[in-house]
Amino acid sequence: MAFSAGQLAQHVSKALAHAEGQDVLAYAWPDAWTHGELLQVGERAVPVRFCRSPLQVREALVEPSDQPRLLLVGCEEADLGQDVLARLFRHRLLHVDRWQMVKEAFGTPQIDPRLYAVPWMPDVLLDLAPRRPTQPLAVLTYDYALDACVGRALGLGDQSVDLESLLSAVESDPGAWNMLAEEQRALYQRHLEDKLGPVVDAVLGAARVGNAHAVLPIGLVCEILFGAAAPAPTELRDARVRLEPRVGGQRMAESDGRRWAEAAVRLLKRRDDAQRHAVFRTAIELLKDLGAEAFVGESSVLPEALDRRLEALASALNTFLKKPVSIAGVEEAAARVLAHAGVDPGHPAPETARMVVRLCRREAGLIGGEVSSGVGDYLRHGAWEDWARRSLHTVRPDALARAVGKLMERVSARRQASDRRFAEQLAQRLQLGEYPRETLPVESALRELAVPLAVERPLVVVVLDGMSWDVYVAIALELGRSGWTAWKRDGVPPSLLATVPSVTECSRASLLAGRLLRGASGQEKSAFAAHEGLRRSSKSNRPPVLLHKAEIQEGNQLSTQAAALLSDPEQRVVGVVLNAIDDALAKSEQVRIDWSVEAIPLLGAILAQARSAGRAVLLTSDHGHVIERGTVYRGNLSENERWRPAAGEVAADEIRMEGPRVIGLIGGPVIVPWSENLRYTVKKTGYHGGVTQQEMLVPVGVWTPDASPLAGFVPEFVVPPEWWAMERADVAMPAQAREVPSGQRGKNAKARGAMDDLFAPKPEASAWISELLASEALKRQRGRVGRLALDDERLTPLLQCLDAQGGRASVEQLAASIQQPQLRMRGVLSVLQRILNVDGYPVVTVESGTQTVLVDLRLLRTQFDL
Repeated sequence: MAFSAGQLAQHVSKALAHAEGQDVLAYAWPDAWTHGELLQVGERAVPVRFCRSPLQVREALVEPSDQPRLLLVGCEEADLGQDVLARLFRHRLLHVDRWQMVKEAFGTPQIDPRLYAVPWMPDVLLDLAPRRPTQPLAVLTYDYALDACVGRALGLGDQSVDLESLLSAVESDPGAWNMLAEEQRALYQRHLEDKLGPVVDAVLGAARVGNAHAVLPIGLVCEILFGAAAPAPTELRDARVRLEPRVGGQRMAESDGRRWAEAAVRLLKRRDDAQRHAVFRTAIELLKDLGAEAFVGESSVLPEALDRRLEALASALNTFLKKPVSIAGVEEAAARVLAHAGVDPGHPAPETARMVVRLCRREAGLIGGEVSSGVGDYLRHGAWEDWARRSLHTVRPDALARAVGKLMERVSARRQASDRRFAEQLAQRLQLGEYPRETLPVESALRELAVPLAVERPLVVVVLDGMSWDVYVAIALELGRSGWTAWKRDGVPPSLLATVPSVTECSRASLLAGRLLRGASGQEKSAFAAHEGLRRSSKSNRPPVLLHKAEIQEGNQLSTQAAALLSDPEQRVVGVVLNAIDDALAKSEQVRIDWSVEAIPLLGAILAQARSAGRAVLLTSDHGHVIERGTVYRGNLSENERWRPAAGEVAADEIRMEGPRVIGLIGGPVIVPWSENLRYTVKKTGYHGGVTQQEMLVPVGVWTPDASPLAGFVPEFVVPPEWWAMERADVAMPAQAREVPSGQRGKNAKARGAMDDLFAPKPEASAWISELLASEALKRQRGRVGRLALDDERLTPLLQCLDAQGGRASVEQLAASIQQPQLRMRGVLSVLQRILNVDGYPVVTVESGTQTVLVDLRLLRTQFDL
């Protein structure tokens, strides 16, 4: 390989520093010169002449010149004659020391001796030197030099060579490797083997036999062929043998196959959708050719693998439905679905797997025990079941859809019985002018919650028309994780109770008027502004204001009027009605909506304004709803969705409702469905008007953007039930549901008693907790932390909560265990870690992605000598 003009110029520049003005510099130069008649050396242009023979050298020497000249001589020095040599600079042909130029190019005084054994190495190094880092090297090592050479050969530039970059380079330029000289390929391959292991032989073997374009599909296939932890079945071992010709005849060890697979999966994540699916198609074709298609479910990324895993989940679910104690199979199958890394955005598989597991856990926990139909049980479990059932509205593939359908039938049958008991008890209460325990009539919500809140701080009452408890808990969890703090007023029941019938014209009007009222938006607006308690909390020139749909929205944004009212500190009370949920239910399209703050943009805008203005938020609804799940249509009875005047026979799935609260609104008794499976109108996404728990129990929550105390209010915690948490360490539910009485502690025991329906009972202390609290090591740790250290009263429930969850719990669960606003939990967890993480060992850690708190019980016992 010839020197470049720039490299020659560097050497000539140094020679000229010692030459006289008219000296002739002659270099031994075996290759033709193609860079013109002048060589730019610094600021000087030096004439250049290439001479192939002694005669051409003599001719060049007789040409007159008053400046140094450069001759590049293509013959041996011995052929020139002494008279010619006498006229040259230093009386000989100059030879460029290529290794010396390598030293200068890399800024190093020393070169690894092993490099001298490679005759072509200086040319390669000098060719790439300008692209290497400019900082001097103490030694140009063998590995550094080979890394640079291999990177250049593979088109990686200065990028370090690893298995991923090797796969990418081989795939993107299949011919580059094969075009290298044989001795270069051999040296580079040995270097890559030393650095990356024997898998290099297989990767480069694939390139050698023309499969460079398929190195990623081969990697995905390797995940299947070499991924099994247990001894591979005969079919997979045979498929490995069939793969060998495609990788240059190399037989891969299992560890090498897995490494190729892992690198291919990582590399695949950086490709766009079209590129990924092209790789998937090739991988499936290869898998078929190898006779291993039956094992496609072992892949963590192939779409066909997800289908197989979902089919396996269907099989496990069918087994569970026949034998409900066999929950472990469902847990394991769902975990494999969730472990699939190639799920397209929007695919229902992950949510389906999670919700199936949750409902199965719930079912398994109910074996041998009767389910309560009380309000507390619905808030603690039923609302979460409804969230799961709503999420399972769209399921695929067909095998899983059929199995989920059977599960839903079982859950629905149990819920039917619960709804019937609830409706019967409700009918008895309403006839007597009473209400179910743990409920507050919607018409009392302003008096009991909004008025005392407005005394404390500016307030916005947000009514999400049609929001049921399952939607509320999803939004509430999101609010808690966004830094909002939930509150509950002492002695006020945890749920509102809709009117009968549970329709907007009755329930929403009554909610916003603070009294039983049947009316439309105009009546709601005037009644809200005239509410005596709210007016007392407001300034005379800023009475309560209620905004409906047209006043809230301008295009897709919050209206100027709404933003101005919410940001005005003098405007004490603002009410807003959002129809997003009710509007979605009224449509006939069967579209699944995952309700969240983001799914209701106006809600997000209102919350942002409230946070900025420091407003408290009373988030509630007027009634809930039931989802269309194959309902029975019974026409010609009513123009309403789910209620009718009390005329005609009462069917088995209906109930007669009367009493002062019903007659005061409708003027007489009504007949309403107690079953979620009946409608009187055309098919829609959802309905309301009946007396199921989903429709009658109305969610309500008080939220503030900070954790400043509110007089008369205590922190509230919406914590999922135990069977909901996907982070649980245990995978089997107990065969019997456990009833653990929840004790009342502290000065707010009465208030907390009503709140206990929203979270799990407090567990008993395990032996290790008592031992830890009595240990000398804990005393020393508390002494180091100082006055911030958690005392036993605060530390014990935290440890109990972690222990009850198998060593891991969500921040929400821990906050509930110590009655602490979630906003303050970061400080609590920091102190907990300082106390328990002795000498920095990670006894307590917090997963950044899920905000799950984990305690390593084995390490804790070691560190505290338990």
